[in-house]
Amino acid sequence: MDLDLGQVRAFVAVAEHQNFTRAAQSLFLTQQALSKRIGKLEAALPGALFRRTNRGVELTDAGHRFLPLARELVKLNDEAVLAATGELPRLRVDVIDHRLSPLFVLRRCAMADPELRVERSTRGGLVHSFEPLLAGDLDLAFGWAGAPGQDPPSGLAHRLVRLEPLVALLPPEHRLAAGDAVHVEDLRDEGVWLPSLAGPGEFRAFLRAGFGAWSVPVDDSGVSFDLRHTLEQTRYGRPRVTLAGADMELAADLNLRRLPFAPSPLYPWSVVWRRGGEPPALVRLLKLLSLLSRKEGWCSYDPERDWLPEGTLTGGR
Repeated sequence: MDLDLGQVRAFVAVAEHQNFTRAAQSLFLTQQALSKRIGKLEAALPGALFRRTNRGVELTDAGHRFLPLARELVKLNDEAVLAATGELPRLRVDVIDHRLSPLFVLRRCAMADPELRVERSTRGGLVHSFEPLLAGDLDLAFGWAGAPGQDPPSGLAHRLVRLEPLVALLPPEHRLAAGDAVHVEDLRDEGVWLPSLAGPGEFRAFLRAGFGAWSVPVDDSGVSFDLRHTLEQTRYGRPRVTLAGADMELAADLNLRRLPFAPSPLYPWSVVWRRGGEPPALVRLLKLLSLLSRKEGWCSYDPERDWLPEGTLTGGR
């Protein structure tokens, strides 16, 4: 019996994401197409490789036995294609969340290098990428490498590539909407509103450190199902200030005022990878990230108008 590499690649993606929707996104497939590939693979072997649960999918015993060999098959296939054609294999990159700055960074990289091939995952926080990076299941991960208690292990290297400003979003009727910036000290009574605040632990730590330095509370009261819901409530509910990253794509139709904070909190995005033996495609991407970061001023910092967590500019290895 000959295995179909497309089906094997689909199996590996679902095993790593533990979710069919995210796995399909990482392979640029529809969920229906991905499910068909998994179904055909399970029929060919035969036997179930996944167990469906309320939380997503889990590997069966057969799936656990098959996974390391499946990863090796995909790796050998990519190496063979590169040797024969010179085409770069796909890099496995964790972006934490598809709405955040890493997608902006990767789009800029793809514009500069059309041969770039990336499979994306969203593990929801840099700390969740450490073990996959060390095990060789991931090539690169984005996140705040200096977050308290979340320093990368010694086997991993990291490099700062982007300081993303957080911006204030507020309705035109808000008392602070007429200015050129929202001065952080003016929010001490009102606070910043982020309903149902979740997201990566390092982002919550950044908010506590940044706004806590000016005694500005972060109000997580209320319910929000997604970013659009938060912005709709900001626009049409009682006047409040919320925030987003400057690199995020926001709904222009809501007519929210988008203003810088003063001082401006800069969220530090690093890339993290396993030290030693980096594949050529990863070396190429790391060089491109450094080039674009310098050329486009992604790490520009003015201590007179910006705020950074202590040690951000001295980290990296």
